[in-house]
Amino acid sequence: MSIHASIRIERGVAVPMRDGVRLHADIYRPNDDLPYPVLLLRTPYNKEDAQTMNYAHPSWYARHGYVVVIQDTRGRWSSEGDFHPYLHEEEDGYDTIEWAASLPQVIPRVGLYGFSYAGAVQWLAALSRPPHLSCIAPGMIGSDSYQGKAYRNGALNLALQQSWILFAAQDTALRQGRSDWVQELSALYADVHAYYKRLPLSDPPESVKKLAPYYLDWLQHRSRDDYWHSTSLRERYELVEVPALHIGGWYDIFIDGTIENFTEIRRRGATQKAREHQYLFIEPWFHMPWSRYVGELDFGPEAANRIDELQLAWFDRWLKGVEPSVELAPVTYFRMGTNTWHEEQQWPPAGTVNTAYYLHSTSKANSINGDGTLDILPPAEEYADTYVYHPSIAVPALGGRSGAVPDLTPMGPRNQISVEIRNDVLVYSSAPLGNDLALAGEAKVELYASTSAEDTDFVAKLVDVYPDGRSYNIAEGILRASFRNSLSEPEPVVPGEVIRYEFSLGPTSAVFRQGHRIRLHVSSSLFPTFDRNPNRWVSPGEVTEADFVTATQCIYHDERYPSKVWLPVIHER
Repeated sequence: MSIHASIRIERGVAVPMRDGVRLHADIYRPNDDLPYPVLLLRTPYNKEDAQTMNYAHPSWYARHGYVVVIQDTRGRWSSEGDFHPYLHEEEDGYDTIEWAASLPQVIPRVGLYGFSYAGAVQWLAALSRPPHLSCIAPGMIGSDSYQGKAYRNGALNLALQQSWILFAAQDTALRQGRSDWVQELSALYADVHAYYKRLPLSDPPESVKKLAPYYLDWLQHRSRDDYWHSTSLRERYELVEVPALHIGGWYDIFIDGTIENFTEIRRRGATQKAREHQYLFIEPWFHMPWSRYVGELDFGPEAANRIDELQLAWFDRWLKGVEPSVELAPVTYFRMGTNTWHEEQQWPPAGTVNTAYYLHSTSKANSINGDGTLDILPPAEEYADTYVYHPSIAVPALGGRSGAVPDLTPMGPRNQISVEIRNDVLVYSSAPLGNDLALAGEAKVELYASTSAEDTDFVAKLVDVYPDGRSYNIAEGILRASFRNSLSEPEPVVPGEVIRYEFSLGPTSAVFRQGHRIRLHVSSSLFPTFDRNPNRWVSPGEVTEADFVTATQCIYHDERYPSKVWLPVIHER
């Protein structure tokens, strides 16, 4: 493979959209007159940055024989128009792809890359079926604009939404010449953890109201109604007709949606080519930056960021016709604990058995001082465990799956001891394992619970306990009780009624090593990853501290109500 020593750059090239709006792009290409295929990155985060926190600079791809186009999306940075998340990305993506394919000295084959919002715009463009789009490589993006992005099972993705809006709105303020708003937003962003506590959510500072009116729309549409359907990929997989390399991370907020995109397009894609050429590649990373060092753990040299090399081989195959030296398996995933790579033909892997681990206690499971246990034996006669949740003293999220960067939002593995000492956290632990236990698939909880409130949240967290007592979170999930039956039609609960709640902790692949213990936390808050439920039937945007009431929660584990966690145990072939 030849590497070009010299490249040339055209900056600020205007790209006309069908409605006359001009979006601006920078173009990087080898410094010769030969034609090359196109790599396109469309970003709302400044084309001059080009998502280089995770990817190589565009010049690196240009030196490997590509015309690289980096474009500011509509209403962002140097591009014209007004910014409304996702609204114009389908048409703008189509127009930009076809424009790029018509450039001089270009082979008219276009590939897309980028993560997060830049991953979403790839999918929206692919749905419009531009003739010259050959392949895509979306990183860390979900399947639905409501579930997993704005909300999860009825709970607002608070930290992700608020940190993102404070950041995104600063560019909009600059474009409007409002330096006072820029200063205000910058100050809020710098003290974002205090901002998370501000209520009501529907009354943010005037700068946010004016610069990000879509935030208020998200709050008003608290259930999955028609508002969310137009920008959802989940309902339009039948339109996808291009090969895709799906890049995910076990601690990324979008990992379940990333996997759903892969599995469903394999099943429902528009063409045989699309169905047969979906590939899933999962690292142990959080949203960004991508590194072997995630939260408080080092996953070793095998987890180093080599995405650029992976993408180069991907684009060489589909844009240049270069067969890879090693064929990529349909599923390539990192197994945490052993820190090893594994290849499969499907997800979850063949041989995965969903295994129930039941909750037990003889006295009380409150905190690590309690006697909560976890094993494969169903319970007989046992008393329920009771804890009290008050939103003013919400259980903090230590690490986990959120978005943005780790100093702004809770992300990655962290030692959970400071949470486990709280009496409003139920702790159930297995005995030390006699052998390694490997998981690969989706973990779920099945809780039988009652509450004294008309609405509340239930949270569960899967934890790996080391022999020295350190405990690191692997996966977590939340369910707003009023959304237990439907994401589109919430309903209050009957106080005191025992209800079966089932919800996902998300997909994962991890090994509980010999001598480690499996642990499950049960609580009612994960703040600020998710908003605090006031324990009342109130719209999230309208909640104030005056709405906060105490909820008494009972978790049942007996013969009639066998609460359990379902673990995807992988039996090696």
